[in-house]
Amino acid sequence: MNPQPHSLRRRLACVALGSLAIHGPGTAGPATGKPRLLMVNTVYPPFVNPAGNAAGEGLDVEIAREALARAGYDMELALVPWRRALLMLEHGKADLISTISRRDDRDKYLDWSVPYRLGADYRFYSRRGTTRPLRHLDDLKGQTLGVVAGFHYPPPILHSGAKLYEGRDVQMLVKMLHARRIEHLVATGIAGAWEIRSLGLAESMERQPLVYKSDSPNYLAVARSRPGAMAALPALSKALEAMRADGSLRRLEQRYRVGD
Repeated sequence: MNPQPHSLRRRLACVALGSLAIHGPGTAGPATGKPRLLMVNTVYPPFVNPAGNAAGEGLDVEIAREALARAGYDMELALVPWRRALLMLEHGKADLISTISRRDDRDKYLDWSVPYRLGADYRFYSRRGTTRPLRHLDDLKGQTLGVVAGFHYPPPILHSGAKLYEGRDVQMLVKMLHARRIEHLVATGIAGAWEIRSLGLAESMERQPLVYKSDSPNYLAVARSRPGAMAALPALSKALEAMRADGSLRRLEQRYRVGD
């Protein structure tokens, strides 16, 4: 049995999936006349940046836009909490998502592109000087650990014996850690370091020696209930493979300072 995270706030009894103006699959974009697909995701810098961010939309948003453009599609983006994004896909209210790991429970309502990035290292962060070093997962037993609600984490982390507390996103977890509401947070090294720097908290935080390798690559995934999205999937995978072959993926990673 997976441990159940303690919610920091009451979960909504329902999600207002119909509150967004969603275009159906195959709707023509106003500028180009190409079919337009709706991608949902949550803010997860530098992969998915907040709207209007000076650095750009985010690495994975740009990857998806480029792949869809090569496949002959326009893309609309909606930024929502992660769990809402998954519900929108499950209930046919959106077409696709990026920055997602493959799991059996998601196969019921998603189909998958070729992977476009191998799994990253999960890193653990604490307030400087407030805890003994974490060197093994067993060291987390009884400690409070912040996780993003709905994100995929390797099962050994979830079964480490840590007391799991949920936050909306990595930025919220960093703020919780700074306020001493949790003892540690876990995030991919790139995302964790990015948020700590962006909040100006690098001096008060420390990265623990413990590292855990992700067990899943990242994919673009399309909603099985959206015929237009499913029809786009073969061309989308072909475009991702071409972007890897011609160096486009690597150039985007370098522009966002994301490396292997």
